[in-house]
Order: sequence, then C-alpha cells, then structure tokens
Amino acid sequence: MTAVECTHCRVLMTSRSAPGSPVRYWQCPFCARTYASQYGEVFTRGAGARQIEKPPPREEVSGAPQATREEIRWTQLKMRAARWFARLEQEGARAAPQVERSQAKTPVPVAAAARSVP
Repeated sequence: MTAVECTHCRVLMTSRSAPGSPVRYWQCPFCARTYASQYGEVFTRGAGARQIEKPPPREEVSGAPQATREEIRWTQLKMRAARWFARLEQEGARAAPQVERSQAKTPVPVAAAARSVP
C-alpha cells in the first residue's frame, strides 16, 4: 500500500475508509485537508497530496515531527468544542434581549408575593 504525503505540510496523511466502501480518505494531521480516492487527479498532479512508494523510516525523519493519533483526536475535539462554544455564544446573544424584555413586562411586587404565601 502506498503512503500519501500532504504537499502543503510535507507530512504523512492519516487514512481511513468505511467498511465495504471502495472509497478511501486521507487527512493531513496538521492542516486538516482531506482528499478522497475518487479524485485520482489530486494525487497524479500533486495538487495538495502525492503518493509515495513507502514512508521514510522513523530514524531518518528530519524536520517536523509526525502527529500521533491522540494529538489528532485532541485537535479535532478542540475544534468541535470551539464551534460549540461559538454557537452557544451566538444563541445567547440573540436570546439575551428577549429574556430582559420578558422580565421587564411582568415584575412581581414583593409585598404581593409575600401575601400569597400561606
């Protein structure tokens, strides 16, 4: 099996495929660019990714270190959390004026509330 290298970061890309699917996906652990085996011209022209015959041995690798699976998962988790927090902030900003208006319309006097309690 040939390895795929990201032409932007010059690192080996991680690979995955769904069970029973002929399509294989490669993703760069640093820039998160993803390529599918359906688009062979990406690999033949070297536009973003290129196939290499065999990965270089670990001892001879110089330059940027390769990301581990744990580092890739952690980066994906941080990106997902950042999107979630941004969405919460956006929804909170939209909902905040509505809450203030509803509270301003129906104030409950303290004396009336105290009389209604048995």
